[in-house]
Formats: sequence, C-alpha cells, structure tokens
Amino acid sequence: MNNEALVSIISVNYRQPQVSCDMLDSLALLEHPALEVWLVDNGAAQNQEALYKQHYSELKVITSAENLGFAGGNNLAIIRATGKYLLLLNNDTLVPKDFLLPLIEFMERHPEVGIVSPKIYYHNTPQIIQYAGVPRMNAYTGRNANPAKQRTDDGISFNGIHPTGYAHGACMLVRKTVFEQIGLLPEDYFLYYEELDFCEQARRAGWEIYYFGESHIFHRESVAVGKHNPLKTYYMYRNRWLFMRRNSNMPAYGIFVLYYLGMAVPLNLAKHALRREWAHCRAIIKAVAWNFNLKKAS
Repeated sequence: MNNEALVSIISVNYRQPQVSCDMLDSLALLEHPALEVWLVDNGAAQNQEALYKQHYSELKVITSAENLGFAGGNNLAIIRATGKYLLLLNNDTLVPKDFLLPLIEFMERHPEVGIVSPKIYYHNTPQIIQYAGVPRMNAYTGRNANPAKQRTDDGISFNGIHPTGYAHGACMLVRKTVFEQIGLLPEDYFLYYEELDFCEQARRAGWEIYYFGESHIFHRESVAVGKHNPLKTYYMYRNRWLFMRRNSNMPAYGIFVLYYLGMAVPLNLAKHALRREWAHCRAIIKAVAWNFNLKKAS
C-alpha cells in the first residue's frame, strides 16, 4: 500500500476570503506530505493570491473574473491537478489534521471504489451530523432521505464504512481515473446537484461510491449562498428537475414530472405564499420556467 499517493485538494472560493483562509489554515496542518492544494477564486473582483498564500505557502491559485459556479470552478483545477486522487473540498469547511490519510488508505485497498466521503459535522454544533451517507434518489419523486442529518453522534451508529447513494459535495475524494473515464463535473447545474449527477455517472461506469465513517470534517454549510436565500430556492427547484431528466428513464420520469408539477411545486408555492415569502415564490416559478425552456431547446 502506498500511503504517499499524491492528493490534489481543490476548493472554490466565491468572495469569502476569510472563510477560505480559515480552511487553508486547517489544511496546513494535514498529516499527509504528498499534497498539492488548488484554490479557484471564482468571480474574483481582484487578485488575492498573496493573501491566500500567507495561509498556505505552496498554494496554487486560479483566479477567474467570471463566477463559473461550483462545477465550473472545480473543473478549472481538475484539468490541471496531477494527483492520483482529487479531494473536492468546500471552502467553508475545516478539517482535522488526521482526516485524510485513512481515506487514502481505504481507496488504496479498494480499487473498485471511485468516490468516498467522510462523516460531516456541522461546524457550529460539532457533534451534530450533517452527512453520514444517504440512499439514492427516489425515481418517482426526485427526493431522498438523509437519515443521519441533525442527529447527535453517539460514537457508534455512524462510524461504519459502507456503500452510499451519493458522496457529499462538501468533501469527496475521487480517483483521477474516474474523471478520465466519465469527464468533468456537469456544469449545467451551476449550483447544487452536480455531485449527485456525477455520482450517478460514476455508478453507471461501474464505480462504487462509499461513505467512510471513521473520518470526519466540519462544515459551515451554505455560507456563500445562505440557507434561506431565494437563489438557493431557485437552483434547488431548477436542478431537481434537471437531475431527474438526466438520470431517469420512462415511465418513472413521466411520473416524476406529474408529481413535481401537480403536487410538489404547488404545495411549496402555497407554503411560501402563506409566509409572504414572495421572492421564494418567484424563484420556484422561474425554476420551473427554466426547465420548460430547456425542454423546448432540447
């Protein structure tokens, strides 16, 4: 087993320099010597490479004046990365110094595994779980469960290592050969659902996807967009339909469309309207309209 396998860590910043600097400070303590770290400064108003290198001296910075979204930003570094493994890591995360090596050792022992994610805790409540593996999307509703979310970690129940429906985009370790086989992250989504689509593509190509509960990170969650921002509402509704279009077969897809337009969208419009959250209502309507326009164009 080669514990020195090169890892390329890739993170995307969008106008959150201090958040990214905190993440880089935690990366500087990692117990894995064979690293390269990439930071993509997405939609940057100015070049802040010098600032970031104060926190990680060997950092490789890519500055993009255009905001390319989660997938587009990551892809700028993915095509340049030299690692055997690529760790896609949100800039609003903090990592323990010993979290990475067990993931690498696991991947080295299991060449059939293409993607793995660790346990993820909420940063502000460090024993409350955000992610500990999830099932695949329901073919008829476009929804899936997150059974561990908001649960307190008892130190036993969520420490397993097992296949999962999807890795988590905040922290997922991917073999470079997976990218070489299926291509880059899909950029149609811009924000949210990209990693779910990528996992589906990897699975269809024969790769296994795992949850590794013996390692963990901390996630500040939705720092860039905000948990209750209408922009998040727009992309969540827009991309749920896009994901199902790309990853469902008939007749399941037809049932999903009927469910989505006949039940899910009306119910959530009513919920936001009762709360007078008109910006969220407009976001949902805009998301649905985007998918109708996409259908006409395709």
